Amino acid sequence: MTLSKSDYMLFLRHPAWLWLKKFEKHKLPPIDDNLKALFEAGHLFESYAEKNFPQATKLGFNNYQQYLSLPHKTLEALNNGAESILQGRFETDGLTCIVDVLEKISEQKVNLIEIKASTHAKPTHYYDLAFQSIVLQKSGFKVETIEVIHANKKYVRDGAIDHTQITAKTEVTDKVKELIPLTIEQIDKAKEVLSSQTMPDLSPGLVNQVGVPGVSKWMQEWLSTFLNLQPQTDDYNIYALSYPSPEQIAKLEEQGITNIKEMTEDQALR
Repeated sequence: MTLSKSDYMLFLRHPAWLWLKKFEKHKLPPIDDNLKALFEAGHLFESYAEKNFPQATKLGFNNYQQYLSLPHKTLEALNNGAESILQGRFETDGLTCIVDVLEKISEQKVNLIEIKASTHAKPTHYYDLAFQSIVLQKSGFKVETIEVIHANKKYVRDGAIDHTQITAKTEVTDKVKELIPLTIEQIDKAKEVLSSQTMPDLSPGLVNQVGVPGVSKWMQEWLSTFLNLQPQTDDYNIYALSYPSPEQIAKLEEQGITNIKEMTEDQALR
């Protein structure tokens, strides 16, 4: 089974999240209206960012058959002289990713650019780009510069939106390449999840095992899924704590503590 970039990012949230998506997707909550709105905003920002590459070859797909043929079309575009491509897909060694922007430096050297509808480059983007970098390396390319195009928070609209002003760019090469060894290890673990017929442990203590900074929302999102799959009859269970951390839950579970009343003050304060 092929591991995609979105699969990998889901695995980083929680191993069971990836397994459920692949094997029992009906047990995951549907995408809510807020998340749909974020997706739409991201696509809109992406359309402005792509205008900064007027000479690029735009690829992408509209159906599953086009998705399957996209790796061939991507390599074909690069071999036929495209200096940059948008929405190309690479697939190798059981891994696949779609890159937002790829700039060709030479036959084997490329620059990798990710488009994100945020006001700055975030740690989650580094992990995302580390996965893409590995796929590109396994596809025979050397990744030189890695950048994130994001919204320019100083931009003030005056009339029509100026795509050159609404966007800003941050280089993240060193931060991404530092994550390559860890990403290789985590890819192997994610592949093990995909090859298993048994669902991984659902414990909220396993959320964000690699310690991606600034993603406390992952815990709250997983808790809702966890409690749906494993309803708690005790209103004072440890999962009802206000904004618990994965580390806190893991320690309580390890000590066999299931009720908030059993916790010490130090445990309550983490």
